[in-house]
Amino acid sequence: MGCCSIELSLTNLVLFGVLFFIGKKAIKFFQKWKVEKMLEKWDEAPKDKLILHTVWRSKPMPSVSPFGLKLETYLRMAKIPYEVLNNNLDTTDPMGPKGKLPWITYQGVHVADSQLCIEFLNKKFDISLNKSASKEQLAAARACRVMLEDHFLWGLVQYRFVDNINALSQLMKIPGIFKLLLPIRSYQLKQRMISNGIGKHTPTEIYQMTGADLHTVSAVLGSKKFFGGDEPCEDDCALFGSVAQAVWGLPGSSFERLCQGELKNLKEYCVRMKERYWADWDDCRDKS
Repeated sequence: MGCCSIELSLTNLVLFGVLFFIGKKAIKFFQKWKVEKMLEKWDEAPKDKLILHTVWRSKPMPSVSPFGLKLETYLRMAKIPYEVLNNNLDTTDPMGPKGKLPWITYQGVHVADSQLCIEFLNKKFDISLNKSASKEQLAAARACRVMLEDHFLWGLVQYRFVDNINALSQLMKIPGIFKLLLPIRSYQLKQRMISNGIGKHTPTEIYQMTGADLHTVSAVLGSKKFFGGDEPCEDDCALFGSVAQAVWGLPGSSFERLCQGELKNLKEYCVRMKERYWADWDDCRDKS
């Protein structure tokens, strides 16, 4: 009797494992099929039009995504005409070919990841925004970009999506179905932070670590107008995209206080970028 019970338990365990494996494969297949169907729709877009798929407009600034603001600023710096599609208002579509925002569609090609989009467009339009900057300035700007996008980002996530998730509606209009999913999204992001390693620290420690990133960026900028010197370089679009979040997109945070006070050169820098490339800044904000 005991042996039969053990055999039955093992059989059930194996059966469960097989069903779990099949289910996981089926979900992956469905997700891939859904993305392919979505991309087929955009294959029919006009070939001469660049479409920017990004998050919907927000109240304090055009985009509360560092990467969305980065890519749209690049398009303005490079003088590439584009059409904005706030894609994730359409809940029937995935966010993009890699499940990420922003992404672009141009001449039947779909490119995801803001940096890969920039590299693709540089080649497509033969663009170089780094002609006036020195090698040292470009190296420092790249180092700052990577630090902000791969490290400071977690301080933003901690403040906006973990500690203050219920205040997110003050930054942007969130459809009802998304409001219901916010606690789940907050939990998912916290788990990603833990997997990354930084999420194992306390919020205070995380803010100290990522606040130090702003100090570093401020020191690198110094008294220069832009990170490329007197003229912006390519990475200025990314640095603006990230630093602008601290200036306008994280109200009440220690990051905002730093940019208003001790690191005021960062706010002055953002104002310069805004005035140069975003004359329609207020028109691009959500005023509802």
